This record gives sequence, C-alpha cells and structure tokens, in this order.
Amino acid sequence: MHRYTARERQVLDLTGQGLTSSQIAAALGASELTIRKHRSNIMRKAGLASTAQLIAYASAAVAPVAPPPPLAWDALGPREAEVVRYVAAGLTSKEIARLIDISPRTVQKHRERAREKLGVHTLQEIIIRGQVPAAFQCG
Repeated sequence: MHRYTARERQVLDLTGQGLTSSQIAAALGASELTIRKHRSNIMRKAGLASTAQLIAYASAAVAPVAPPPPLAWDALGPREAEVVRYVAAGLTSKEIARLIDISPRTVQKHRERAREKLGVHTLQEIIIRGQVPAAFQCG
C-alpha cells in the first residue's frame, strides 16, 4: 500500500467520488493549485502516468456512496464503445489512438459523441460508471 498523507487520502477519496480539482478545492477549503499538487503526488507515489489513470485508480480505491446508474452501452456505435472501454480502463487519447491505429483527434471525436449519447459530462463519470458489459468488450 502506498503511503499517502491525510490530505492526499482526502483528495484521493474525493477524486474517486468524481469531483474535479476545483470542486475538491472548494470542499476542502484549499486552492485548486494545491489540489493539483496533491493529485500529482498521489500519481507519483502510485506510479500513474495520466489523469485518466488517477481517476480509475481513485474510483477503484473508493467505495461509492450509492452505485451510479449504468451507462446505456447499446446507444454507442462499435468504435465509440471500444474507445470508451479504453477510457474507462484509464488510457489516454494518444494511447488509445496508437492501440487501435487511428488519430488522437479521431479518438477525441469518438469520446465526445459517446459522452453525448451516454449523457455524461466528465471523464470521471465515464470511468466511474464505465463498467463494460461483456457484449461490448473489445478483443
């Protein structure tokens, strides 16, 4: 288990609940810059390379207060579902693009369309609610 300060554990918990850095800053009475520094420290200690990985790590480390409703996977096209699956696993757009051999901009467009179809607004929502049913898994 990684050693986190009490404040880092608070930030990790709130990140796992889907709050943004600015929302965490407001909740803890700290500056957004301070929260970003705590998140950076957590990422370094946990060996994470991206914000997406941090969010996936935090959401797995924190038991949600109430389970969020599942995403409407059947609303997505096959490529959108594939991209969202990789996003939910914590991959960045560049990593996804290299993996499935498309441009990062195309990945971004798939993410945008998927967010619209799924009714989610943030990366956190996708990762927290992105438990992928077997029928929509790639491979």
